[in-house]
Amino acid sequence: MSQQTDQSKETLTVTVDGRPIEAGPGEMVIAAAERAGIYIPRFCWHPRMKPVGMCRMCLVEIKGPRGFSLQPACFVPAADGMEVVTTSEKVKKAQDGVLEFLLINHPLDCPVCDRGGECPLQDQTFAFGPG
Repeated sequence: MSQQTDQSKETLTVTVDGRPIEAGPGEMVIAAAERAGIYIPRFCWHPRMKPVGMCRMCLVEIKGPRGFSLQPACFVPAADGMEVVTTSEKVKKAQDGVLEFLLINHPLDCPVCDRGGECPLQDQTFAFGPG
């Protein structure tokens, strides 16, 4: 009778917003959540690129030894037993801050921009902005 060790596990269990989801070893939290139907907003993450964690739009709360703290979901690999919160007030405030910073530094040509209506910044602002 052979026992399965933690190192040979093919899937990990991560709790996202109180819901257990499966993740592969080394898979980023944002990818595992997306596969489970939980969308985490992002600008710089793409599944075929190396994670950079620069835009900070994907900040989520991840439970660590000192409690929950904000961390970029695109840069943190999933771990067995990890707890992630994507909808808290702290997360919403962080997303609002990122969008505010980007909008303050964005050119004012939105009404005449070629990408009007197809702009990721507009889409994220409407979906996740302060309103």
